[in-house]
This record gives sequence, structure tokens and C-alpha cells, in this order.
Amino acid sequence: MENFYQNIERYLLGELAGSDLTAFENALQSNADLARSVAHHREMMQRLDAMRVRNKVKSSIIPHRAKSVAMYTSRKFWSLAASLVVLLAAILFFTQPARTHQEIAENESPTILPDTIITPKVETPNPLPDKPQAYQSREKSLKNPKLIALAREYLVQPSQTLVRDASQPDGDTSSKTPAQLAAVAFEKRKFRLATEILKEDSQVLEDENARFIRASARFNIGQISGAAKDFEALKTSFQYQHEARWNFLLCQMAVGNMTTSRTLLAEMVEEKDFPFRAKAVELEGKLLKFR
Repeated sequence: MENFYQNIERYLLGELAGSDLTAFENALQSNADLARSVAHHREMMQRLDAMRVRNKVKSSIIPHRAKSVAMYTSRKFWSLAASLVVLLAAILFFTQPARTHQEIAENESPTILPDTIITPKVETPNPLPDKPQAYQSREKSLKNPKLIALAREYLVQPSQTLVRDASQPDGDTSSKTPAQLAAVAFEKRKFRLATEILKEDSQVLEDENARFIRASARFNIGQISGAAKDFEALKTSFQYQHEARWNFLLCQMAVGNMTTSRTLLAEMVEEKDFPFRAKAVELEGKLLKFR
């Protein structure tokens, strides 16, 4: 049955054929959970298409607006600066008292100083340790390798369609944005590179696709706390709310927060329409081994 869930995207993209297509459609008729998952996945793909259109419209509007604001701000700044320079020069000219010839001669006579050598102060950089300092966080101490492996097994990763679309530039742009570069790195399974490209929160603040990719990449390289933070931020997302809830549960499980994990898992099992309910039921059975 797990194979059917793995083939949902291929089914919706029309990539299934022959006996695989027949078997999937038969399972779709007899399994209500699978049917709900297919409907949810279809809705998610439609929302992704709609968001892609909105992003293209936004990307075509924002550069023109930013350019206009920058030009207006630049002109206004230099105009104000020039006015201040003229005003300051006028004040200095009219307020400086007149000097006699004797004062000018006395003030402008050269003063002979002995030869001196001024040695500039050299700042000594802080010495770097020969070896990295040992550090073990509380989170690391809670990690259980078996739980982490189980969480990885059930992690809902960004679909190939999402990653492929997120890596493509909008319009005729010659260079890729950081979000697009991160998607390319994720597609090549260079998860650490993807997290480095999107290390600033400002880069994913208004881009749910980029945040979902960063969260998944963080989980894959063991940055569980960062992944949990991103998944939690996506819980209110219209597009990724279900995936975010499910993966946030897996983050709690991976760091050993079993009380929280069991509570969240029980809630998902009770929700008949939860897209990942079948996975939740299966995972709940496997967690009985961990006390």
C-alpha cells in the first residue's frame, strides 16, 4: 500500500501506465484514505500553479517600483545635501571675524617640529583555537539514532514538481535568485548548500516554497531545531499546512520529545480527513516500541 502513496504524484502527472495505472486506480476505488490523499495532492498542485502565477506577477511589478523609489530617494538626498553645503558655507563666510595683517602673519608663520616617527598601532587579532571547541547542545543529547531514522523514513519532502518549478527563473531573467539556487542545490541533494544559500530568515519570510525547501534541507542534515522552526512557521500556510504539521511532529520525535510527539500523533489519527492519517496510524504502531 505504501507504493500507492509514493505513486500519487506520478498518477496526477499522467506518468503511470499499464498495470501500474490499473492497480493504482483499483486501489483508489477501494481505499478511502488513498482517495483523500490524491484529492489533497491534486489541490496542492493546483495551489502551487496559482502561487507560481502570483509570483510571476509580483516579480514583474516589484523591480519597477523599487527602481522608481530608489531614483526619487537619490535625487531628493543629493538636492538636500547640496542645499546644506551652500547654507553652511554662507554661515561660515559671514560669521568669521576679520583679521589684521599682523594676525595673519603670526597665525600663518610655519612652525618647525622635530623629526618624529609615528608608529601606527597594530591591532593583534584574537587568536583562533587550533581545534574547534567541543560543544554539545541539549538537543543533541536527546537525539535517538533509531528515532531519527524513523523520522527520516516518514518525512514528507518537497515534490519534484515543486523543486523543479522553484528552480526556474521567472520570465527572461538571466541570473537566478537565492531561492532558485537553493532549489537547484536541493534537487541535486546538496542539502547543506541549500541551507547556506537560504541562511537568512528574510530570504524565506514571504516565500513559502523557499521556506519549505530550507526546512526539509535542514532536517536532512540534522539541523532539527531549525527545521522545526520553519515547519512551525508554515502551519498557517494555505499551501503547506498539512505537510508542516506532519513534519513538525517528526522533528519533535527526532529530538526525543516523545510526550509531545504522541499527543500530536493522536490528534492526527483522530482527524479522518487528515491527508497523512494513514501514515499517522502506521507510525503510531511503530512508536509502541519506544517507551
